[in-house]
Amino acid sequence: MGDLSAHFSLSEFRCKCGKCGLPTGVNPALLDGLETLRGMAGDVPLGVNSGGRCPQHNRAVGGSIWSQHIVNPQKPVLDAADVAIRGFGSKQLFLMAEQIPQFFVGGIGYYPGKGFVHVDVRGRKARWMRTADGQYKKIPADFYRA
Repeated sequence: MGDLSAHFSLSEFRCKCGKCGLPTGVNPALLDGLETLRGMAGDVPLGVNSGGRCPQHNRAVGGSIWSQHIVNPQKPVLDAADVAIRGFGSKQLFLMAEQIPQFFVGGIGYYPGKGFVHVDVRGRKARWMRTADGQYKKIPADFYRA
């Protein structure tokens, strides 16, 4: 049992810098969406690859300056996570996340071949993919047909 929700604990979302102690909370809408994603996968455990990042750690890992993962003392509540579920590919997770109300008006990022998806509750719709050469692009129209 988690301390934030049925299956998630704050420690799973902590910045990996090991120093800042952030985030101090997780947006309830993000938690609800993650619980729904886990349920859609047959209640298979969902792993958090990346949760909160202090600005220093975000720079260290090459994160965008606009990253939804960034937390700081002025914004200590997390709105984003990169997550994986064993046995599910990143495209499958992306398509599942698109069915979850909490992510309708949020970000969903597709990382082909990486086995994870980014989800966030930013308050506006954003969809993207990261190409093999590290570029961020819009999801192509044929993505949903293939």
